[in-house]
Amino acid sequence: MGLIDRFSNVAKAKVSKVIDRFEEPAEQLDYAHEKLLEEKKRVDVAVRDSIAAKNLKKRELNEAQKKVGSVHNKALEYRKRAKALEEKLPELEGEKSEKAERQVEQLNGAATQQVEEENRTRERIPMLQQSVAEMEKKVRMLKDKQVDLTAKIQRFADKRADLKSDYAMAKASKRVNEALSGTDGEISDVNLTVQRMTEKTRMEEARADASAELGTSAGTEDMGISEIEKELKVSKSLSSLDEDLKKK
Repeated sequence: MGLIDRFSNVAKAKVSKVIDRFEEPAEQLDYAHEKLLEEKKRVDVAVRDSIAAKNLKKRELNEAQKKVGSVHNKALEYRKRAKALEEKLPELEGEKSEKAERQVEQLNGAATQQVEEENRTRERIPMLQQSVAEMEKKVRMLKDKQVDLTAKIQRFADKRADLKSDYAMAKASKRVNEALSGTDGEISDVNLTVQRMTEKTRMEEARADASAELGTSAGTEDMGISEIEKELKVSKSLSSLDEDLKKK
């Protein structure tokens, strides 16, 4: 096998190991939980950004509403000053009159600019109000999704704990069953061996008892036969002697 083939086999083995790991229910549950937490983080960021954008738009609306009153007051002030000078124009002559007319013109121009700014701002306020309303609606939707997702994650976390416990129990049961099934034959052999040894032991004990019983009986019989033989021998010897005496 070449070096490239070896590296290929190692890579395949590692990929297979990773796949097997992710096929484990416990690993899949943890992976799914992590994905839900990542999704919640994205939702949290979206909610935060949407609230920030809404607050900025609301601040812009408040500033526009304040600006309307401010530029209107400035316009009134410029026009008031212009009217005051207009009333004095008939009393002025020459250079003073020309200067006063220029001031009146400038004041009226400034007043007009403030009025135009006021009108532009007034026209912009409804659009700002609509934007704020739409943003508030989006924020509420995102907050609802955030709440729902949080509850979903909590339910999943609880279910995950139950499933992991059930899976661990199932794996433990499987290992025990496999161990028991693997040792059934061995246990049967052991039981058979124990039975045989028990029978042999009982047989040996019985034989020992029989031998002891036979040994006792044999000893008694030997002793009896020996005494009889002695008596017979003595009697025979005496008879022989008696016969000899008769002959003499």
